[in-house]
Amino acid sequence: MQRMLFAMADDDSPEASSGDVAFSLSWLAEDGALKGVLQASNISDHRVRLSGKPQLSPLGVDGRPLGAESIMTLELVMPGYVVLDPGESAASNVGWAGWDGAAANGAVLVQWPGGQAEVSAAGPSRPAATGPATNLWSSWFSRVAG
Repeated sequence: MQRMLFAMADDDSPEASSGDVAFSLSWLAEDGALKGVLQASNISDHRVRLSGKPQLSPLGVDGRPLGAESIMTLELVMPGYVVLDPGESAASNVGWAGWDGAAANGAVLVQWPGGQAEVSAAGPSRPAATGPATNLWSSWFSRVAG
């Protein structure tokens, strides 16, 4: 019996490290929540893989994570990663439903299996709606045409 591990890749491209990709994040306010797009661009000189879903951690005015946690849903996407050649990009739809805690500084710590990056977000720094600390979500990365 074969077992499949989460984010297991059958592509030989290396997982993107922090120096291989540049991220941008834009938020739009919608019904009190924030919805947006996280874009990752391969800035390296080689092919890289982004596995799984990105985890988002909004940062406070002191630069430390606020404690708002990402919800990881269990929908299956095969192969569970996207491969990017130099100059190519991928995007993930993201959201933040509400927050009732310390002030956010507008930056988000993005984490993925190969590394992490601090990203300054365009748009509102926090949702207008209040809510629990476990209310961020992200989707799988998909290649951006163009």
